Amino acid sequence: MRAVSVVVTILALLATPSAFAQQPAAPAAPAPPAAPAPLAAPAPAPAPRAAQAPRPASAPRAQAPAPAPAAPAPPGSAPVVAIDPTPGQLVNIQIDIVLVAEGGTEGTARKTITLMVADRQEGSVRSLERSPGAQGSLNVDARPVVQPNGKVLTRLGLEFQSGNDVPFVQVRVQPLLESGKSLRISRAVSPKGDRSVTVEVTATVLK
Repeated sequence: MRAVSVVVTILALLATPSAFAQQPAAPAAPAPPAAPAPLAAPAPAPAPRAAQAPRPASAPRAQAPAPAPAAPAPPGSAPVVAIDPTPGQLVNIQIDIVLVAEGGTEGTARKTITLMVADRQEGSVRSLERSPGAQGSLNVDARPVVQPNGKVLTRLGLEFQSGNDVPFVQVRVQPLLESGKSLRISRAVSPKGDRSVTVEVTATVLK
């Protein structure tokens, strides 16, 4: 009987530590709750802007009226020569215009027109036949420009009318003339007959 009690005691001693080991540990105390963070102060509201007065409506700019177109020149009128504001040389230019009518049943007829014009200026001649039953007119406009090489650039407008057998001549040219030398610039023939009109021009620089 003593041997049995000894074995029971030993078994009881061996079972005691494992029992203690199997007991759960006591739970840890919960941490105290954190204090809430202080709320940030709200940002101040922006001050209201002062009301701006409405801008007055600007009046529309008045547009300059477009220039009226130049009226067309009446038929038979002499051409208009524009004036160049650039100063020219202090010389005069003598312009001689010779009209030679020839052919047909009549003989040769010559007419000479002379103008004295300063450099870069304009000159004109107007002639009208006023005898009863006559039809005749002569209009000339000229403007010479002396070039650096001594030649004369001449703007010339001419209208000539004389009778039914002579052709109506209308010339608009700008030839380069050598001082003192004649140059034929046109020749017109009558549509009804053999009568013709030749125009020759001479520009002479006077010093």
